[in-house]
Amino acid sequence: MLPELHTERLVMRELSLEDGPVLQAFKNRPEHLRRQAVEPGEYADGTSQVQRYYEHRGADSARHLFVYVAHHRTRATIIGDGGLSRFFHPALASLGFGISSEYWGQGYATEISSRLVEFGFDALNLHRISADVAVENAPCRRVLEKIGFVHEGTARDCIWAQGHWWTEAKYALLARDYQNMRESSRQFTTTELPCG
Repeated sequence: MLPELHTERLVMRELSLEDGPVLQAFKNRPEHLRRQAVEPGEYADGTSQVQRYYEHRGADSARHLFVYVAHHRTRATIIGDGGLSRFFHPALASLGFGISSEYWGQGYATEISSRLVEFGFDALNLHRISADVAVENAPCRRVLEKIGFVHEGTARDCIWAQGHWWTEAKYALLARDYQNMRESSRQFTTTELPCG
């Protein structure tokens, strides 16, 4: 079982079988599919998706999938999800996140992704976290840039989904960049400014 992760407004816990129908309901909405290079049927059965996660996540030090759902501290409903997938090397991972559309524009994607990045570098000792996002998904790209990810390039027409080719923007954040950002933030908050 993964440790709970907390943010100012959210409690994040590992995905469970009971979450399948809730995730299915928001991931299949037209407004979500317009921004995702996935086939509409990919999340047709949320419970099966969660079962596949448990079958393929790996165990202990060999674990390669870390998927969380996020609850608002004062509401019982799931507002979004996010995860890290380790691949090729245990110090490399990719980041993914999603927010139910009724909570868009309120900073929750930034909260979820920031907390997962912190977990990845501080708890999993990752060296690099990458993220691929459809160029049409401007809000997701803004979140990545806001939390320090660097745009490394674009893969043109790299995914066929929903009857057309999708182009993806490639982003990444290195552990040293993350540490530098934390150090800068710490300096900023601890530096005393002269009073006028």
